Order: sequence, then structure tokens, then C-alpha cells
Amino acid sequence: MVTQRTEESSLPSVRPLLLNSLVAALIASALMIFVHELTHLLAGLALDHASILYPFGVIDLDSPPEDDQVLMLLSGPAFSLVTGVLLQLWTPLRGRADFLHLVWLWFAFISVQEGIMYLCLTPFGAGDTGQAAQLLGLPLPLQFLALAIGVGGMFLNARAFAPHMARHAGADPRLRNAMTLFPWLYGMIVSVLLSIVYLAISPAEIPASAQIAILAAGTALLVFAPMANIFARSVTAVPYEPLRLRAVPAGGLVVLGVLVLGNILLSFGLQLG
Repeated sequence: MVTQRTEESSLPSVRPLLLNSLVAALIASALMIFVHELTHLLAGLALDHASILYPFGVIDLDSPPEDDQVLMLLSGPAFSLVTGVLLQLWTPLRGRADFLHLVWLWFAFISVQEGIMYLCLTPFGAGDTGQAAQLLGLPLPLQFLALAIGVGGMFLNARAFAPHMARHAGADPRLRNAMTLFPWLYGMIVSVLLSIVYLAISPAEIPASAQIAILAAGTALLVFAPMANIFARSVTAVPYEPLRLRAVPAGGLVVLGVLVLGNILLSFGLQLG
């Protein structure tokens, strides 16, 4: 028993990686959604249309022509996807191996996941790409092709995350779950609850179908992380580079609190244009 306890005490602690990953993922999610919705708003302003910004979407104040609506709808997913891919390829904070590096990673992969999720929604007429497809009269086979590309993209995103999982969590399944599975599970719960709060206090009239889509998005934004374990065998040669993390990311919790407060205020709407 003494030997077993000694071996257990020598194992790396799971809690710092789990807590830091969770907070980093929630910060990255909030930032990504804000930037995504801001892109919709800026696209509308560029086309001379006034809109109201909320933490869960943008509502037009006028009736833009269909061509403008398509551009405004697709601007968000396109920006998220392109930005996410670029940030995945460029990781300048890797040498720091700290909390900021985690935020960068989560923001990059969540951004790609956002664009991919919209592709998956295309044939169902929901979300940005679904609405754009309806306005364009896109043939149904092409809509299902977008769905297939989206599903494939989810696996590619997970495959791209796998080396980071191996690099920063090593081969220890406890650490891998702390960086992938549990941030998704706990992050999903927090994200959905926050979305319920934002929708409940907002004066915006959001259709029930749109509210369901908003809540469903909170369950899928981080799913690429646990999916990375599917590709565990392909990253066995990645060298272990443990992160240098504080036991409690106090600064990250402060930033997260500020973002949540900002979204609560934004729930009442910010009109521009």
C-alpha cells in the first residue's frame, strides 16, 4: 500500500490542466461568438444597413435585399473559418506554454468548429448557411454536400487538435480527459446555461427554432476536443511538452467574469448604423 500511494502521489495533478482548459475554453467561446456576431454587424454596416447586436445574434432593423442578406449571413461563418485555420497554423504563444497559449488554441479550434457547424445545418434551413441557402435557392443535393463537408470538417478539426492534446497532456489518459473530455462536458453545461440567461433577459423577439439552435450550438462548439482521442494512435510520436499553469487561473476567471457581464449588458442590444 505504501508503494501504491507513493506512485499515485508522483502522478501529475489533473486539476490544474482541467480548470485552466475549462476557463480558457469558455473565454475563447465568448470571444469567438462576439467576433463572429460583430462580423455580421460590420458586414451590414458596410452595406449601409442598421442592426442591433446581441450576444447570441444580430437583428436587422431594415429589410435588406436578398443579395445583401446572403453576404451578411455568410460573412460570420466565413470569417470564423478562415480566422480559425490561420490561428491553428500560427501558434506564437507555444513557447510560453501557459494559460494564454491555451486560450489561443481554444479560440482557433472553436472558430473553425463554428464555421463547420453552420455547414452541417445547411440542409435544415437553420443558421447562417441554412438561411443563405434558402435565399439563394441552393439545390438540395448541394445543401447535403455542405452537410457532408461539415461532418468531415469536424473530424479534420479533431485530427488537427490531437497533436496539441498529445503535446500538452502526454499519454496519460487522465490528463488527456482533463484537456479534452471534461472541458467539453462542463463547458457545454456552462455555455447552455449562460445562453438561457441571455435569451431570458433580452427584449429581442427570437423565434423558438432560433433559440433551440442557439442552445444546441453550446453543446457542439467544444466537441472537437474529446473527438481528438479518436486519433490518439496517430500522435504517439508527438513529444510531451507540459504546460506551465497556475493551480487556479485567477486572471482568467476575472476575464471570464468581465465577458459574462458584458454579454449580460449586450443582451439588451447595441444598435449601430
